[in-house]
Amino acid sequence: MTEQEITLRPVDEDSLEACASLKCREEQIEFTNSPIWSLLQTAYTSIAGKCRIYAVWHQDEVVGMVRLDFTLHDGYYMFTNLLIHRDHQRKHYGENAVARVLEEFRRDGRYDRVKLHVAPGNAGAIALYEKVGFRCLGKTADGNFLEYEIEI
Repeated sequence: MTEQEITLRPVDEDSLEACASLKCREEQIEFTNSPIWSLLQTAYTSIAGKCRIYAVWHQDEVVGMVRLDFTLHDGYYMFTNLLIHRDHQRKHYGENAVARVLEEFRRDGRYDRVKLHVAPGNAGAIALYEKVGFRCLGKTADGNFLEYEIEI
């Protein structure tokens, strides 16, 4: 598979229902937010306008979604809630989606770093982020997550 097969598109009428219906694997439930919560949070909370939520498309099918935080933090970008539907995992879609995320941030051009937080027990996510070049900075201030960073 080539990276060009994955695209990020803002969630809209064509992708909203598919995004709301995304499901993770049973062993991932404790590590992820509901896609419906992510959609509502992006539209109706204090972060609205500071981030964007994207559908992850493979050709003509929504296979996941991700939230990109452009101005929620000073000095760096952050992305959260990357979810690839359970039927589409282990096909390199997550890795390719992260590559598209980094391209979006580079295009924006405000910052030169991207951070993310991941639960220490989420081995799949940790392996993905380390594979694409994120490095662990240690635990977050509250001790609940590991903080990762990459320069773009």
